[in-house]
Amino acid sequence: MYYEQTYEARKELLHLLETLNDELLHQKENPELWSVSENVEHLYLIETKIIKGLKAAIQTKLTVEAKDINLEKLLANRTYKVKAPEDLIPTSKRYTKDELIELLKQSRSNLEAFVKEVDDASLNQYGFNHRWIGDLSVQQWVQLIGYHERRHINQINETLRSTAQ
Repeated sequence: MYYEQTYEARKELLHLLETLNDELLHQKENPELWSVSENVEHLYLIETKIIKGLKAAIQTKLTVEAKDINLEKLLANRTYKVKAPEDLIPTSKRYTKDELIELLKQSRSNLEAFVKEVDDASLNQYGFNHRWIGDLSVQQWVQLIGYHERRHINQINETLRSTAQ
Protein backbone atom coordinates (compact mmCIF):
# COMPACT_ATOMS: atom_id res chain seq x y z
CA MET A 1 0.00 0.00 0.00
CA TYR A 2 1.14 3.54 -0.70
CA TYR A 3 1.04 4.57 2.95
CA GLU A 4 2.59 1.51 4.59
CA GLN A 5 6.00 3.10 5.20
CA THR A 6 4.26 6.11 6.77
CA TYR A 7 2.69 3.83 9.37
CA GLU A 8 5.93 1.91 9.90
CA ALA A 9 7.78 5.17 10.59
CA ARG A 10 5.20 6.09 13.24
CA LYS A 11 5.54 2.69 14.92
CA GLU A 12 9.30 3.20 15.02
CA LEU A 13 8.91 6.69 16.49
CA LEU A 14 6.47 5.54 19.18
CA HIS A 15 8.78 2.67 20.12
CA LEU A 16 11.68 5.11 20.41
CA LEU A 17 9.63 7.44 22.62
CA GLU A 18 8.64 4.57 24.92
CA THR A 19 12.34 4.00 25.73
CA LEU A 20 12.88 7.58 26.90
CA ASN A 21 12.19 9.32 30.19
CA ASP A 22 10.70 12.80 30.37
CA GLU A 23 14.09 14.36 31.13
CA LEU A 24 15.67 13.04 27.92
CA LEU A 25 12.81 14.51 25.88
CA HIS A 26 14.02 18.05 26.53
CA GLN A 27 17.80 17.67 26.55
CA LYS A 28 19.99 18.84 23.74
CA GLU A 29 23.68 19.63 23.65
CA ASN A 30 23.67 21.06 20.15
CA PRO A 31 21.68 24.30 19.81
CA GLU A 32 21.43 23.62 16.08
CA LEU A 33 19.27 20.54 16.76
CA TRP A 34 15.80 20.31 18.20
CA SER A 35 15.18 18.29 21.33
CA VAL A 36 13.20 15.06 21.07
CA SER A 37 10.11 16.90 22.29
CA GLU A 38 10.56 19.67 19.72
CA ASN A 39 10.94 17.13 16.91
CA VAL A 40 7.79 15.31 17.96
CA GLU A 41 5.78 18.51 18.29
CA HIS A 42 6.96 19.52 14.80
CA LEU A 43 5.86 16.15 13.40
CA TYR A 44 2.43 16.61 14.97
CA LEU A 45 2.13 20.13 13.58
CA ILE A 46 3.16 19.16 10.06
CA GLU A 47 0.94 16.08 9.88
CA THR A 48 -2.02 18.16 11.04
CA LYS A 49 -1.28 20.88 8.47
CA ILE A 50 -0.84 18.39 5.62
CA ILE A 51 -4.17 16.70 6.39
CA LYS A 52 -5.93 20.09 6.33
CA GLY A 53 -4.26 20.90 3.02
CA LEU A 54 -5.22 17.57 1.49
CA LYS A 55 -8.84 17.91 2.56
CA ALA A 56 -8.96 21.41 1.08
CA ALA A 57 -7.29 20.24 -2.17
CA ILE A 58 -9.91 17.52 -2.65
CA GLN A 59 -12.80 19.77 -1.65
CA THR A 60 -11.73 22.50 -4.09
CA LYS A 61 -10.64 19.93 -6.70
CA LEU A 62 -7.12 21.35 -6.85
CA THR A 63 -5.55 19.25 -9.59
CA VAL A 64 -1.84 18.56 -9.81
CA GLU A 65 0.24 17.02 -12.53
CA ALA A 66 1.67 13.82 -11.14
CA LYS A 67 5.45 13.63 -11.39
CA ASP A 68 7.89 10.89 -10.61
CA ILE A 69 9.94 11.95 -7.60
CA ASN A 70 11.94 9.89 -5.14
CA LEU A 71 10.62 11.36 -1.89
CA GLU A 72 12.47 8.78 0.20
CA LYS A 73 15.86 9.76 -1.20
CA LEU A 74 15.07 13.47 -1.18
CA LEU A 75 13.97 13.54 2.46
CA ALA A 76 16.69 11.17 3.68
CA ASN A 77 19.36 13.66 2.59
CA ARG A 78 19.98 15.58 5.80
CA THR A 79 22.92 17.50 4.32
CA TYR A 80 20.26 19.73 2.81
CA LYS A 81 18.83 21.70 5.73
CA VAL A 82 15.39 23.25 5.41
CA LYS A 83 14.12 25.91 7.79
CA ALA A 84 10.60 25.08 8.94
CA PRO A 85 7.91 27.67 8.27
CA GLU A 86 6.94 29.72 11.31
CA ASP A 87 3.71 27.78 11.92
CA LEU A 88 5.59 24.46 12.04
CA ILE A 89 8.32 25.53 14.46
CA PRO A 90 7.81 23.87 17.85
CA THR A 91 6.89 25.95 20.86
CA SER A 92 8.94 25.98 24.02
CA LYS A 93 6.26 23.98 25.85
CA ARG A 94 7.71 21.16 27.94
CA TYR A 95 5.47 18.25 26.99
CA THR A 96 5.50 15.03 28.96
CA LYS A 97 6.09 11.79 27.11
CA ASP A 98 2.41 10.90 27.47
CA GLU A 99 1.35 14.26 26.03
CA LEU A 100 3.65 13.81 23.04
CA ILE A 101 2.37 10.31 22.39
CA GLU A 102 -1.19 11.62 22.60
CA LEU A 103 -0.42 14.34 20.03
CA LEU A 104 1.01 11.72 17.68
CA LYS A 105 -1.99 9.45 18.16
CA GLN A 106 -4.36 12.35 17.51
CA SER A 107 -2.71 13.43 14.25
CA ARG A 108 -2.38 9.83 13.07
CA SER A 109 -6.01 9.11 13.83
CA ASN A 110 -6.93 12.08 11.63
CA LEU A 111 -4.67 10.78 8.85
CA GLU A 112 -6.18 7.30 9.08
CA ALA A 113 -9.70 8.73 8.86
CA PHE A 114 -8.66 10.78 5.82
CA VAL A 115 -7.03 7.79 4.08
CA LYS A 116 -10.20 5.71 4.59
CA GLU A 117 -12.38 8.49 3.12
CA VAL A 118 -10.32 9.44 0.07
CA ASP A 119 -11.23 7.65 -3.15
CA ASP A 120 -8.60 6.11 -5.42
CA ALA A 121 -9.22 8.61 -8.23
CA SER A 122 -8.33 11.51 -5.94
CA LEU A 123 -5.00 10.01 -4.86
CA ASN A 124 -3.10 11.13 -7.95
CA GLN A 125 -5.46 13.73 -9.36
CA TYR A 126 -5.53 16.24 -6.49
CA GLY A 127 -2.91 17.75 -4.24
CA PHE A 128 -1.07 20.98 -3.58
CA ASN A 129 2.33 22.62 -3.76
CA HIS A 130 5.19 21.85 -1.41
CA ARG A 131 7.29 24.96 -0.96
CA TRP A 132 10.57 23.43 -2.18
CA ILE A 133 9.55 20.20 -3.93
CA GLY A 134 6.67 21.51 -6.04
CA ASP A 135 3.27 19.98 -6.67
CA LEU A 136 2.58 16.72 -4.87
CA SER A 137 -0.47 14.49 -5.18
CA VAL A 138 -2.52 13.30 -2.21
CA GLN A 139 -0.71 9.97 -2.37
CA GLN A 140 2.71 11.65 -2.44
CA TRP A 141 1.83 13.87 0.52
CA VAL A 142 0.81 10.85 2.60
CA GLN A 143 4.10 9.19 1.68
CA LEU A 144 5.99 12.40 2.47
CA ILE A 145 4.62 12.32 6.03
CA GLY A 146 6.43 9.02 6.62
CA TYR A 147 9.68 9.98 4.89
CA HIS A 148 9.71 13.28 6.77
CA GLU A 149 9.11 11.40 10.01
CA ARG A 150 12.07 9.11 9.27
CA ARG A 151 14.21 12.20 8.67
CA HIS A 152 13.29 13.42 12.15
CA ILE A 153 13.78 10.00 13.74
CA ASN A 154 17.36 10.25 12.47
CA GLN A 155 17.60 13.76 13.92
CA ILE A 156 16.20 12.52 17.25
CA ASN A 157 18.79 9.75 17.34
CA GLU A 158 21.52 12.31 16.59
CA THR A 159 20.26 14.49 19.45
CA LEU A 160 20.19 11.50 21.82
CA ARG A 161 23.73 10.52 20.84
CA SER A 162 24.99 14.07 21.47
CA THR A 163 23.34 14.23 24.92
CA ALA A 164 24.73 10.81 25.89
CA GLN A 165 28.32 11.99 25.46
